[in-house]
Amino acid sequence: MERKEFVKGALSSFSLLAVSGCLTAKLYAPRTYDETALSFLVTEDGSHLVVLGEKYHYIFYDVSPLLKQILLSPLHLRTVVVAYLANFEVSGNNVVTGDYTLSLSDQASNEQRNSAIDAGFVPPDVTLSGHLKGVRYSAEGFRSTGQTQEFAHRYGATVREQRSTTAKVLLTPVTVAADGALILGGLFLLFLILAGYGRAL
Repeated sequence: MERKEFVKGALSSFSLLAVSGCLTAKLYAPRTYDETALSFLVTEDGSHLVVLGEKYHYIFYDVSPLLKQILLSPLHLRTVVVAYLANFEVSGNNVVTGDYTLSLSDQASNEQRNSAIDAGFVPPDVTLSGHLKGVRYSAEGFRSTGQTQEFAHRYGATVREQRSTTAKVLLTPVTVAADGALILGGLFLLFLILAGYGRAL
């Protein structure tokens, strides 16, 4: 009798552990969410690329010297550059990574094409690709009205997120000065004026 009770108890415990394991796996399983980009900005020194989204702000600090050069390049070049952002993922501790590709629009002149190649774009397609890394912050409480860039179209994408029960999403460090300018770490943020954006964050 005792043996039967022991076996029944062991099976019950095993079942509870199995259910618990399944629930834990689901709890930490990656999920996806949709994000809409409102503005693309860069710090005045080119050290940080910032994407202001409806739900979150994404601040990329791992900006390569070449990308920095492009972001701060003369307006006549940037106005024919199209940005494509893809494969964005957020880890459990809110580190965000993704890929970008810059290309020239069909309206680019030969002079602009040559300027792009001189700046580091790779021929013959005249593109520049790379990887971004940064941190995701909550946009909760951020008053974006009047401080966002108006796009002709809304740019959204699906972001893959590794969920965590311990990591907290901190509030955005982007602040608004008295004159309405956006500031990050004491540096002014400049709106990126590009020809367009592809699959945005």
